[in-house]
Amino acid sequence: MLETTVCTIDVNVPYDEWMRRFDNEEAPARSAKGIKVIFRGVSKNNPEKGIVVVQALEGVFGKHIQENIEIFERKYAVMSTAEPSVWS
Repeated sequence: MLETTVCTIDVNVPYDEWMRRFDNEEAPARSAKGIKVIFRGVSKNNPEKGIVVVQALEGVFGKHIQENIEIFERKYAVMSTAEPSVWS
């Protein structure tokens, strides 16, 4: 079953740098797992708060995050602030 994940997270680099890394460096790994990015953006009220909306087969995105959590933290994300919600 396909599921949609909406996740907000604090980032510790400028928005442009986060998007460059997200769109370029990390895209091949997501693509290989069939993870489709629907939307990603930054809060108008807080430039350190990002949002990502993705679709993938059930459990795939959560597993991807767990496998790469240290990389995300090292590059830009404050993973302890992640607030995911999963929708079907």
